[in-house]
Amino acid sequence: MIYELENKMWQSARDKNKSEFAKLVSADAVMVCGGYRCTGAEYAEFVSNFGISDFEITGFEIVHETDKTVQVHYIVKTTADVPENEDLAGTFHVTSTWEKLNGEWVLVFNMDSRVVG
Repeated sequence: MIYELENKMWQSARDKNKSEFAKLVSADAVMVCGGYRCTGAEYAEFVSNFGISDFEITGFEIVHETDKTVQVHYIVKTTADVPENEDLAGTFHVTSTWEKLNGEWVLVFNMDSRVVG
């Protein structure tokens, strides 16, 4: 289930679909991406200009799971849609925490780190 939600989150970013992204990510989520920290609402605004044309998730693992929270780790490989967005392309370690709020799973924390080497 959470794997599918992570995929939907990436698909909404790839498709620049701010409203779909905002449904999956809590407005006050902590997002630490590329060394920059923002809220889920701020990141949703960024999604409108997100510049990836493709992504692939591998090595998906559940790190911690309860009835109300799930923390995951995986590798995502992204491809930029145009040369100006090349900084968004690469391979990244990602960790996300999802929380069940009012019966729905929403992302409350996300952090990535570029894989070097």
